[in-house]
Amino acid sequence: MDRFISEQSGGVSREDFAASIQMVIEEVMLASIRRLLGRHPSRNLGLAGGIFANVRLNRVLAERLPLDEIFIFPAMGDEGLPMGGALALLLRQDGISRWLSERRPLRDVYLGRDHTGAIDTALAAVAGVRRSGEDPIAGAARRLAGGEIGGIFTGRMEYGPRALGARSILANPSRRETHDALNERLARTEFMPFAPVVTAARAAEVFHVGAVNAEACRFMTITCDVRPQWRERIPAVVHVDRSARPQIIERDINPLYYDILSAFEHATALPVLVNTSFNVHEEPIVNAPEECIQALVDRRIDFVVTNLGCTSAPTAEVGHAHAGPARGRHSPLNQL
Repeated sequence: MDRFISEQSGGVSREDFAASIQMVIEEVMLASIRRLLGRHPSRNLGLAGGIFANVRLNRVLAERLPLDEIFIFPAMGDEGLPMGGALALLLRQDGISRWLSERRPLRDVYLGRDHTGAIDTALAAVAGVRRSGEDPIAGAARRLAGGEIGGIFTGRMEYGPRALGARSILANPSRRETHDALNERLARTEFMPFAPVVTAARAAEVFHVGAVNAEACRFMTITCDVRPQWRERIPAVVHVDRSARPQIIERDINPLYYDILSAFEHATALPVLVNTSFNVHEEPIVNAPEECIQALVDRRIDFVVTNLGCTSAPTAEVGHAHAGPARGRHSPLNQL
């Protein structure tokens, strides 16, 4: 396959070659799904499979098929097979009528390991990491507004390939150079754009979010246009085609995450933060405390916000750590 692709791409720019593959994927999948919808008429489309990690493809399907709603299972690749197996068993066991009658919206995918009890203890044991007396929500918002890059480590890890606020890196979207700084810190390339997180109350104001794509946007599995009046205000999350891959968040899903976003909005009048996965390129998303600490010590991030499991307003135990100034910065060592 490598040899075939090399032969086919000879003399073609990587951008043109990637665009050509994308065009073929979109045309083939549109034709295939139209055929399926013709055989099994429905205006609600659920998708799973690794190809649907392609968020632009999902947007094309949402916009060019006669749908009332599109939903992409958040663990759309092979990692979703255990869930598919369980659903298939229930279908065979209970029958289609019972299976459909028990459906309900998927609220979140925080199904991974929870290291809440260990993260703050582990951070406290690291030389050079100190605690700060700042309120964690206000302190994180202030740092993000000032251009620092922070991590959030809270509760159970996300299931699937998307970081959704349990193991995420957060940053200010108002500066185009934030994109470049994140790429440098995380060893990524310009081909890997960064996504925005926005509250449910403001989502449709900033992005073209509606009934068809809203549920998909909860799990960052689809792109949509950024509204013209916001494109220059949040350039770090706007793709070259003026789209973005938003995550919509509500407070009861992740209070710490939501409250930081709300405090940032209060400080900057921007209802959006950069949210990208808490990992260096080609490494897994941070899971255990040791991995979080390594990112801190390596100065991939300027600080990390942690949560001891509170589901309401943050308490004094909620933490925020800082491993010291990144290259070219002059921030004091501290931990909230």
